[in-house]
Amino acid sequence: MLQIRHNYISVGYAGTPSYGGSQMRSSSKAMREVGCGAVAALDLLIYLDRWHAKQPCGFFRQAAEDGVIDADEYNELLQRLSRRFFPIIPKFGINGIMLAGGLNAFFIRYALPFRATWGLGSRHIFEQIESMLRQDIPVILAVGPNFPLFWQKNDLTFYARTRAGVLGPVCGIHAHYVTVTGIDEQRLHISSWGREYYIEREEYLSYIRKHSGSIVSNIVRIRQL
Repeated sequence: MLQIRHNYISVGYAGTPSYGGSQMRSSSKAMREVGCGAVAALDLLIYLDRWHAKQPCGFFRQAAEDGVIDADEYNELLQRLSRRFFPIIPKFGINGIMLAGGLNAFFIRYALPFRATWGLGSRHIFEQIESMLRQDIPVILAVGPNFPLFWQKNDLTFYARTRAGVLGPVCGIHAHYVTVTGIDEQRLHISSWGREYYIEREEYLSYIRKHSGSIVSNIVRIRQL
């Protein structure tokens, strides 16, 4: 499996440390409902600041250090980042263009050597994911809404490993952002809701073709300057 080179973000929620942040642990109702894009952006930015910045940007304070992030500190950072760079629209969240724009505003403000763009043709999504992971850059991926029939509820399946190490389906989702931390010939290894899941590559492409579209189901491309 091709994957990021360092430990992914972990937050010290009650219980075991997480695999990425979770909007479901926020005190904000709007964040719990539609804050997945802001969480994906925060986790990406902390990772880039930890491992790719020449010096810490100052926004993250102790969270920039390599270790488990205090849950209260993480949620405070999430609210600050959302207010300043990723304003979420109640009931709708944030679209891909706004997400890339917020990342670019942050990169410029804190002199991080990156630029973001939203989307590319679905035939090249996995190729670009592999390219970013080789550069040790986690990939924000959108499982968009059903499009143009927004009211439909067709889902993409998430898989997880049992204690015996066997992969099995655990839930179906749509209109949701995740972060890709690894890829092989069959699956994407992702972070969502502070946990590890997997997405079947062919099922994601099928979801785009049948139920959504590359306008809303795509990735945030990050290039290093």
